[in-house]
Amino acid sequence: MLRVLKMCMRSMNDVWEMEFANSGEEAVAWVNQRKFDVIVTDMRMPGINGIQLLNHVLRQDPHTVRIILSGYADLSEVASCMGLTHQFLEKPCTLEVLKDCLKRVTEVKSQLANDELCNLAGSLKSLPSVPALYLEITEALQSPNTSAQQIAAIASQDPGISAKLLQLSNSAFIGFSRQVSSVAEAVQLLGVGVIQSLAMAVPIFSAFSNTHCPAFSIQQVWEHSLQTGWLARRICNHYLEDSLMGEQAFCAGILHDVGKIILADGVPDRYAAVLKVAQETQAPLWEVEQQYFRATHADVGGYLLALWGLPIPLVGAVANHHNPQRCSAGELSLAGVVHIASALQQTDPAHPETDLALLDSEYLHRVGLDRQYKVWREERLADSLVCDL
Repeated sequence: MLRVLKMCMRSMNDVWEMEFANSGEEAVAWVNQRKFDVIVTDMRMPGINGIQLLNHVLRQDPHTVRIILSGYADLSEVASCMGLTHQFLEKPCTLEVLKDCLKRVTEVKSQLANDELCNLAGSLKSLPSVPALYLEITEALQSPNTSAQQIAAIASQDPGISAKLLQLSNSAFIGFSRQVSSVAEAVQLLGVGVIQSLAMAVPIFSAFSNTHCPAFSIQQVWEHSLQTGWLARRICNHYLEDSLMGEQAFCAGILHDVGKIILADGVPDRYAAVLKVAQETQAPLWEVEQQYFRATHADVGGYLLALWGLPIPLVGAVANHHNPQRCSAGELSLAGVVHIASALQQTDPAHPETDLALLDSEYLHRVGLDRQYKVWREERLADSLVCDL
């Protein structure tokens, strides 16, 4: 099979430099000698197996994208792979599926120029959650009477829990043939039993520690993300009359700021400095991030979700929610919906111009929503005033 793959992948020799190892031992030798952007391995091999190989790769070079290409795996093997592999492709796997997977991960790696942040995202096994929601999901998963609806109701509110469940449901570990873009569908397809079993075997969820970065409020990120998701779904349902896109938009809204959580948890001291500068200068946070890291929280969040194999529309919406023209300049894309919803959510009745500084007015004009945005803005201001009263 390795020889066949080597022959079939010759067409990509001008794009990628590839090595084909005949065993886990040979792969370890290669990894010790040089850096690789991506490694694809079988799970069951004589000598050093796939799990042992990926453990070595994770320790040696966390930025390497780790992909398993293997046959059927039982739940215990799935648990042993959690946190080690970013994606799991199931045999038989067509050459086009493999190429598409490798193209996606190499493209997203090229967009994040900061190696330190690549290593940070690449080593993550879970995304820290809002502590209160982490306790809720933990208690729910320990109860024998918990329903899928209860799990989905908790999970869909939290960026970290949502991202992990979407990673699982979009993995060939589980064997679904379609991409899953909503948390409710992910929970329904996975089943409460599988989620409980995996949560007991490995820490697929974790709580954010406020002591890491006291200047960062995960509560504020959560509130903003949740309201952005609601507004994004409302735009799709009522303006586009597209309920399917509405559920994708809600999920994208929940996930759009996961990069902030990654940075606050992974490089807390440096991110505290970024937050301080943004507050003192009143500059957009993502612009200060770009100056400090050569990347923004949108880049980091989109990179992680792409590594985890989430659907391309969700990844694009997260990665481009500050610059929706990258996705589509002439029509309203999922990234555009999240961009608009995020700006609307930050409309302040006391300072009505706040959202306009965050809005890409050129994009709004190109998609023909100048007037409609004013209507949404007035509705949002009215809603805010009602809530304040």
